[in-house]
Amino acid sequence: MRKYGIIMLFTVSITLLTGCQGWFNSNPKDTVMVKNIPQVHQDNELEYEGVLSQDAVKTLSIQAVNTYFEKKLVIDLVQFEILAIDQNKLKELLNEAEITSQPMQRRTQQNQMPFTSELSAISGGLYNVTLTSSDAPAVAYDIVLNAKDGDILKIFCSYRETRAVPGESDEKVFEYADRFIEEYGDYPLSELTKQMNMTRWGPAVEVYYTSKEDKDLKYCVMIDFGSNAFVGFSKDVMALLSYYSKL
Repeated sequence: MRKYGIIMLFTVSITLLTGCQGWFNSNPKDTVMVKNIPQVHQDNELEYEGVLSQDAVKTLSIQAVNTYFEKKLVIDLVQFEILAIDQNKLKELLNEAEITSQPMQRRTQQNQMPFTSELSAISGGLYNVTLTSSDAPAVAYDIVLNAKDGDILKIFCSYRETRAVPGESDEKVFEYADRFIEEYGDYPLSELTKQMNMTRWGPAVEVYYTSKEDKDLKYCVMIDFGSNAFVGFSKDVMALLSYYSKL
């Protein structure tokens, strides 16, 4: 009996190892199990979640400097500092600005936020970029871009060396400011009014322009007094913030 029991146990074992192989291995031999993992795209796209990538911001900043200042900067020789400003911070800066001009008073009386339409165009906030080049470390460029579409709202070239402060007599700065508006401005010069009483005199003379239609600030053009060279501009919201020294 013991002999038959051993034979029976051996037979059952063989059956489990051979006949029931499909129960243990539901996949054919030499088949590799693969889990479907979604691909992650690592392409350096210009936009991510509605705002420009930092690489795009760097490229646009260099292009702006090369365009407005006729430089030939390359990214390998440039250093960047990038600060993101969301719309909440932007609104805070606008609220802090001492808005005393007549058009701003008119808007306040109408219970309207100044630059409502412009704020809607910069729903992604701003990028503030400080750019310096290894070739000219004494020169720094301050650039403000619309974080959504890369529109240049401000650019300014500053120098470390001290320059003499001028008097209020040189009319050439206004001619050069007009020339910039005619060549690069987003608004025709014929639709703007140069506000002589708002001009700020210093190493970089600030010339302000308002819209003839609604009297809103549209442009600030900065001209170096000593050389009459263009050193920067700001427009729309940034013209307002520049005038009240908020950004």
